[in-house]
Amino acid sequence: MAMIAGTIYGVVLNDREQHRRLAAAFLEPPYKAPPQKPVLYIKSRNCLTTSGGEVMLSPDLTQVEAAATLGLLIGRDAHRVTMETALAHVAGACLALDITEPHDSYYRPSVRQRCRDGFLPLGGLADFTPALLDGDIETRVNDIAVHSWSPRRLVRDAARLMADISVFMTLAAGDLLLIGLPFDAPRIAAGDHVAVCAGRLPHLSARFRAEIAA
Repeated sequence: MAMIAGTIYGVVLNDREQHRRLAAAFLEPPYKAPPQKPVLYIKSRNCLTTSGGEVMLSPDLTQVEAAATLGLLIGRDAHRVTMETALAHVAGACLALDITEPHDSYYRPSVRQRCRDGFLPLGGLADFTPALLDGDIETRVNDIAVHSWSPRRLVRDAARLMADISVFMTLAAGDLLLIGLPFDAPRIAAGDHVAVCAGRLPHLSARFRAEIAA
């Protein structure tokens, strides 16, 4: 299977329930309208860490949001693909824990909020099948189930998301696309252990530690 050799893209505001709750806010400045296109961000390479590792929280962070989602590994370039052909460009899938500093605004989020070291633990890659997009993704914190959601909740499902993105930019072979985040992702603190599972995908876990101030 191909490896993650390209850019890692995420998408916010792709949760149907979140859209419903923010309907009024979308009409106010600075948004002034609901998003018409996918709202993308990039997770830089320093965010990557493997399952079973530690995520260090700096002293200024008492809590972080840890959103479990699916990452789709692009196997061949996707440029102006259709919804019907989009998923044929996906080679693999993995669980991802997209960590961010809690924030209320999605207008031009800063790199600091999303791209700190270790802020993207990834599970092992598995061959992609569309059935992976129908299952539930469960998050456990300290061995207690605290959150469950399904990609069925997305405004744009994976095929439509890829089609809409590929209109204005190519998803290249080796890129990883995080398909969306649950608006109600759990908050995590130093000392917590997080485990994520979904169907037959390799499980993902991470332990959160507090950095010791120099």
